[in-house]
Amino acid sequence: MEHLHTLRYLLVVYGTGMLVVLLFQRLRQSPIVGYLVTGMLVGPSGFGWVPNSAEVEMLAEVGVMLLLFSLGLELSLKKLARISGVVLGTGSLQVGLSILGTVLLVLLLDIRWPESLFWGFVVSLSSTAIVLKTLLERAEVDSVHGRISLGILIFQDLCVVPMMVVLPLLPTSGDLSVPLVLALTKAALVVTGTIVAARYLFPQALYWIVQTKSKELLVIASIFMFLGTAWVVSQFGLSLALGAFLAGLVLSESEYSHQIFADVRPFRDSLNSLFFISVGMLVSPRFVLEQGELVIVFVLTVLLGKMIVVSLTVYLSRYPVRIALLVGMGLAQIGEFSFVLLKEGLRYQLVSDYWYQVLLSTSVGTMILTPLIFNYSSSLAEKASVQRWARRLQWRHGLKDISEETRRLHDHVIICGYGTTGRTVARVLRENGIPYVILELNAQTVKREQVQGESIYFGDCTNSDVMQHAAVSTARALIMAISDPFSVRTATRLVRSLNASLFLILRTKYLAEVNDLFDLGANEVVTEEFETSIEILTRILRLYHVPRNVIRDEVKQIREERYEMFRELYIPAKFKQELTPLFTAQTETFAVRDSSHLVGRSIRELEVRTRTGASVVAVQRDGDSVSNPSPDFRIQAKDTLVLLGNSTQLESAVDYLETI
Repeated sequence: MEHLHTLRYLLVVYGTGMLVVLLFQRLRQSPIVGYLVTGMLVGPSGFGWVPNSAEVEMLAEVGVMLLLFSLGLELSLKKLARISGVVLGTGSLQVGLSILGTVLLVLLLDIRWPESLFWGFVVSLSSTAIVLKTLLERAEVDSVHGRISLGILIFQDLCVVPMMVVLPLLPTSGDLSVPLVLALTKAALVVTGTIVAARYLFPQALYWIVQTKSKELLVIASIFMFLGTAWVVSQFGLSLALGAFLAGLVLSESEYSHQIFADVRPFRDSLNSLFFISVGMLVSPRFVLEQGELVIVFVLTVLLGKMIVVSLTVYLSRYPVRIALLVGMGLAQIGEFSFVLLKEGLRYQLVSDYWYQVLLSTSVGTMILTPLIFNYSSSLAEKASVQRWARRLQWRHGLKDISEETRRLHDHVIICGYGTTGRTVARVLRENGIPYVILELNAQTVKREQVQGESIYFGDCTNSDVMQHAAVSTARALIMAISDPFSVRTATRLVRSLNASLFLILRTKYLAEVNDLFDLGANEVVTEEFETSIEILTRILRLYHVPRNVIRDEVKQIREERYEMFRELYIPAKFKQELTPLFTAQTETFAVRDSSHLVGRSIRELEVRTRTGASVVAVQRDGDSVSNPSPDFRIQAKDTLVLLGNSTQLESAVDYLETI
């Protein structure tokens, strides 16, 4: 009856988890934190409803494998190849400095350096799940700090693989250089061999399976491939999780990867919750209460230390202080993959039970505080971002000072952002002799374009000093050509306070932000998704011969009403009856042969419209087209007549022209 005990434990775990996660969702906390708290409540150190965490650890281990498998599916080799040098440099610098700083601090606790290095691995990682979820909720994924944060998180996730290779070597004594090189070489050979072999075997196998059109077979095959790869890799002394990651990375190159990810995701999410719950079971609430002061000190030290390290690395990558601080505060917590390392560290005795509890409690504490930090990050970053830092960054990269170049600007346009939109606007303004100035945060872009003579300067449009140096008080218009919702809102408030008469044109991806941006003072708001929809609508109405002035009036009304009527757009009733014949109209062509009696006759003499109801609307001759030919236009051999009418009229017209 042992299986009944396991079933009962699963019921307790999922039932309690459902209630706790629901409560934490109301408190705007991550579900991961809810899972950890669930484990603390039901585990042997809590209420003891699940007296032994080993009951769910096997399923939790599969959950970790699925987590890394899906991570490999999401990343793909192509996506990894597209990671920019800035992200790689920033990510490696962040991970390296975090590990180094942690090692130096932990050595002060009289802990040996191998264990200190393990601590560095744990602390250096941040939570991809929590940060991504928060950025999505705040619509900041496409912001500058959002893109940098996700780039660093991807690099951190990749670092888990070599960290897990190194962990088994840390408990050994003596010189680790030779074993480390051998282990990394062995891992590199196994990884390379696995990827090469799988890339030749998996695509063909998947092709055969997809041909059966069986969704269930594709799911079974995908699970077999990832479990099989994990098992093969484990036979060479590497971890199952690493093998699962490699399987996902290989399958990501397949055209079926998106379907595989969608099929595996429900299993991953449900089993991942068990993993976090099983970790929570290892946390002792009594220990947290007894060592509360120590845990608080560790939590604050980690948050502050990681914020400083991450902010410094982003700043050294030539980004403003505000952006650096936003990224630093966002990535200050310890992440979910740290729990994977913690369990492996406990297995290899790299951490004692006491310090294990400290690290677990610290990790959970940093995760719980992350949403609170995000809520205050914007205002804190804004206050800390002063102009002297921007000046220092300009001086360091040899950029022209905006205050020296824009003193005489008047009645000009300020362009914020030099992406595709900013480049296009600048080119058109330049060709029409309209003065403008561009503000851009990418120092490399600014330096390159300044050499070409472009009126572009390094500056943050959310900074009051920068906008004043851009002569915002004497400008006629400002164009926000960036997709950062936070910066757009902040800059709009700032600019409107500096120049009440400035004409503001803003860009946003989301319809939900239109009213808010107008309320902040925008004169025009361009919504990407609905401008695309309007263009599609315009073209389809033209296809149905709706008059251009009617289309123009409809589009104008949509924009004037801030897109509110878009979903109810219809062709006005007063035009429906007039346009009904056009809706049913078709075209047909008729080729004039050399021997045809039509040769030499005029359109008037043919009497096509009088006799059939169809009209000759064009004549194609020698590769050219004559639209709306006059009644006196004469037909020649090899002409092609273009006829317009309904199906009955066209059939009658063709018969008439053949027998005339």
